[in-house]
Amino acid sequence: MTDWNPLDPDLENVYYDLSSWTADQQAELTARLANADIAHAWVESELVVSAEFEDLMDTLFDRLEKELGIGVTAVVGGVGEGDEVTEYELDEFNIEERREITETLIANRVTHRWMETTLIVPTEAEEIVDRLLDEIDAGDIEFDDGSDIEFDDDSDDDE
Repeated sequence: MTDWNPLDPDLENVYYDLSSWTADQQAELTARLANADIAHAWVESELVVSAEFEDLMDTLFDRLEKELGIGVTAVVGGVGEGDEVTEYELDEFNIEERREITETLIANRVTHRWMETTLIVPTEAEEIVDRLLDEIDAGDIEFDDGSDIEFDDDSDDDE
């Protein structure tokens, strides 16, 4: 294992929000990561690994989800290849502000993932993310208390 630091801004990391996983499921994942010698860190319920392991992580998640009967509900990492996505370059936000954005997206059930400072969401969630970023730009959202921010989806879309 190398001297990897998940908070080093010069490193490309991938973040997986596993807040929907139980403690036992997270523990099983942690054990598998240790066995595979994959450096990782937990920031609350968010798993952080070096981007060099992203393909291996996809395989590991596929296996674990099948073995443990976990639905594909992990928020970060839920945007797959072939999906239409919208990317937001958010390098002006620090890690705590990005964490607040992540918590707001989770509260609004927006599937997303981070690649360094780029937020990737399904194109169908673009309206919600745009609204969030507009409120941040307007100063309507303060990061000190962002965890209880929620948006109502006023769209008339029928699914």
